[in-house]
Amino acid sequence: MPLPVENGVREEALAIVVLGANGNLATKKLMPTIYNLFAQRFLPPMTSIVGYGRKDYTTQTWRDHLRGVLVNDPVSPGTKPTTRKGDETDRTIDAALKGCEWVRASQYYAGSGDDEDDDTFDNLLEVLERHEAKFPTAKAYNRIFYLALPYDVWPKVLRTLKVKCMGNTGFSRVVLEKPFGTDLGSALKLNANLSQMGYAENQLYRIDRYLGKEIMENLLVMRFANRFLSPLWNRDNIKDVQIIFKEPFGAEDQGRITYFDQQGIIRDVVQNHLLQALALVAMEKPASLSEDDIRDEKLKVLKCVQIVEPKKVCVGQYTYGKGHRGYIDHPSVPDDSVTPTFAMLVVNIRNERWDGVPFILKAGKGLNEKRSEIRIQLREVPGDLFAGEDFQGPNEFVLRMQPEEELYLKMTIKKPGLGMHIVPSEMQLSDKWRQNQYKKSAMGISPRRAFERLMMDIIHGQQAHFVRHDELAAAWRILTPLLDLIDANKVPMYTYKYGSRGPVEAEALRAGTGHRGIVTKKDGVPLGSTEHLPNLQAQFLRKRPPRPPSSSNLGHMNRTSRLSFDEDDTSESIQRL
Repeated sequence: MPLPVENGVREEALAIVVLGANGNLATKKLMPTIYNLFAQRFLPPMTSIVGYGRKDYTTQTWRDHLRGVLVNDPVSPGTKPTTRKGDETDRTIDAALKGCEWVRASQYYAGSGDDEDDDTFDNLLEVLERHEAKFPTAKAYNRIFYLALPYDVWPKVLRTLKVKCMGNTGFSRVVLEKPFGTDLGSALKLNANLSQMGYAENQLYRIDRYLGKEIMENLLVMRFANRFLSPLWNRDNIKDVQIIFKEPFGAEDQGRITYFDQQGIIRDVVQNHLLQALALVAMEKPASLSEDDIRDEKLKVLKCVQIVEPKKVCVGQYTYGKGHRGYIDHPSVPDDSVTPTFAMLVVNIRNERWDGVPFILKAGKGLNEKRSEIRIQLREVPGDLFAGEDFQGPNEFVLRMQPEEELYLKMTIKKPGLGMHIVPSEMQLSDKWRQNQYKKSAMGISPRRAFERLMMDIIHGQQAHFVRHDELAAAWRILTPLLDLIDANKVPMYTYKYGSRGPVEAEALRAGTGHRGIVTKKDGVPLGSTEHLPNLQAQFLRKRPPRPPSSSNLGHMNRTSRLSFDEDDTSESIQRL
């Protein structure tokens, strides 16, 4: 969980201004996160929340709307094991909503007008000053502006905020949601505009929620806190790296079809989530855990990633399948749209550690499952003694973010028993952490959101989990030439049925890297979940043959085999990706 607020920050007043507070992002993600931090007493006591949006709310109607959201949010409980609608939770929500106030915006979405003359921002300033006046003993008055707004209105809003709403006796920080531009040129222009407006880099928090996930943080610890991994983490031992993002719903199922058709899966997911994961996997050891040292190393490795070649790319759009209409069948999508809903890219990092190791980035909507993970596959054992056996699978580190967070190592072991049969096995590396999560869940304590970690970082001024301007430019450099070709319809656009694994051409692209896509049955379930244990025990007892008369040693061997995989079950569980 995030650390409690430091004593110095607790003695300061904080105003969190959510611009675009009536949108889906703010309503479904940001406000429940802020409430969760409040309920767990991680926010400073002198905190105010100001919602700013075009909706014709009053402060009371906005509070009523938020109450309905929080009561029905499955991961925003109170601080103790009570039901979501229990008296204690109601009191906690009441206390949180008392600090919320609504300010109606007038024209910041419009493409005209002089924002500096817009009295709406004057009203916003008045509300901020009124809230801060409630805390005369505060040592400082800090302000956080969260822009849950369309990218094209940022310049106007940021210019006006800089002129009218920055604080004088504390920090003022701005949180920017993706997309940060649409290509290298627009990203550079945006960064230049922010600098010209007078924003310092330490005021800007370009948020990528994946960087706040537990597994992403664990990746940094796993790599640099374990001696045995250091000699393995290079081109001599690692065969390939897969970074996968799969969603089982279409672009329209989240009410953002117009936005998505302007962006596509590469701009929406690959440029930020997947390239940030690649940087953490591939970067060198930083000089320290300071934010700049970590981001310096991420920048170095992104600069070494070669520009993606069209022949190493497969993009596609989903068509009708499983009763769901195809992407271009949606009335808001043009018939000639070349926006990809699926992309697989094979990239190379041209440096001493990684040159020649394919990094396979896969992202798509309308696929067969919800899954986000990093799979680091090792090379085969030289002179393998067991090459003729029925099963031979490579070692693989799996770091799974969705549907449930897992961290495990796939190994090949001997099946307990008299014969010499080898079977796949998983070494759980996150078991204690998962058990702790299940224990908290049973007590009614909610799972930590990635947003919570990131919001705490913003309050404390820690930027290690946020994207720096030069990282942003380096990522766009890798993808912009490819995006230009896709936008010009110069890259083949394949199709795949909604609910499938994606285009068959993507499988051929991955196979061309030499990847061996072998998974076991356990790769498809949350490995740390104890809820599967009774079923497994019943399966073993059901399949175990009657115990024959035997010596004590043989009896011991039979007792050991009760905990092993059934040979037939193992062979059936192997499937090709």
